[in-house]
Amino acid sequence: MVDKDALMKEFEATEAAKAADAAKDLERVEEEVVAEATMSAEYDDALGNEQAAAEDAETAFEFEEAEQKL
Repeated sequence: MVDKDALMKEFEATEAAKAADAAKDLERVEEEVVAEATMSAEYDDALGNEQAAAEDAETAFEFEEAEQKL
């Protein structure tokens, strides 16, 4: 016979592991966005495109701010 408590504990552990993996993935993606936006800001600045550089820097800043709130 199947032990419902054991199944529930296994399910909860699996879901917790999935949530932890998702959080790690989100953090990695956020870091990649910040890095890309920072590189884009530097590139656009070097090209003299001040508007695009400012927008890229703002994107990087917003993601860094959001990351600190977590």
